[in-house]
Amino acid sequence: MTRGTLGWLWSRYLEARDALAGVSAADRGRAERELRVLRDRLVVNYSPLVNYVACRVAARAIWPVEHEDVLSWGIFGLLEAVETYDPARRTKFESYAISKIRWAILDELRRLDPLSRSLRRRAREVESARSELAQRLGRTPTEEEVACEVGVGVSEHRAFLARLWQVQVGSLEACIDGKNGLRRDLHQTVADGHAVDPESAAAAAEVRARLVEAIQGLGEKERVVTTFYFYEGLTLREIGGAMSLTEGRISQILHAALAKLREALSENPAPTGRS
Repeated sequence: MTRGTLGWLWSRYLEARDALAGVSAADRGRAERELRVLRDRLVVNYSPLVNYVACRVAARAIWPVEHEDVLSWGIFGLLEAVETYDPARRTKFESYAISKIRWAILDELRRLDPLSRSLRRRAREVESARSELAQRLGRTPTEEEVACEVGVGVSEHRAFLARLWQVQVGSLEACIDGKNGLRRDLHQTVADGHAVDPESAAAAAEVRARLVEAIQGLGEKERVVTTFYFYEGLTLREIGGAMSLTEGRISQILHAALAKLREALSENPAPTGRS
């Protein structure tokens, strides 16, 4: 959008905004729709300011935040800037908008901060003391040295660190150093290796359902033999004794049942997940 077009858009928007108060009830809906269209065009034109501020604020955030979330907070700040901008104050809109966007993002970050402002301020003091001691001593300071620098007891300092550690939020996509210098994603170290994969569990449930249906289609003896053999864990001899049949006859019935099951399952293959 050229400067001339942008100037016309601002003039038209400000006129519509000022005139809205005197619009009759019958024309108010149309006037509000026109005002929203003009406002949205201004927001789209200045939207690069949101990304500019979001990148700088997120880079200094004290815990991981999604860039999309920061952008959405910044958009609300830009909307407020457009709606409240007063050119009579002779402030450049870009400067005014950057301030509004920045404070909108910071307000959301503060709202999501699990620590109070006083505890967050103390955390900054501890970090500052640790940095100063490291420069002065030429090594990493101990907890006792940091506590002394801040002016608190060691037990109190350790209790504060424990509380601070409990509320730290980390990204599961973050990389950490593993064995042999290999870097791994954090989620790989906290994943439950014994947990059942949902996709595998669903596939197994599908197979079980089809198998039960296939077994129900067997003859009575075949169904009984199959159930005894696979579900009860009985041997062919034990099944023969229970059914008053020879072990050989039980083997024939089992093989016939398995052949029917294979045929039934092959006629209704499991879904592959492709459409």
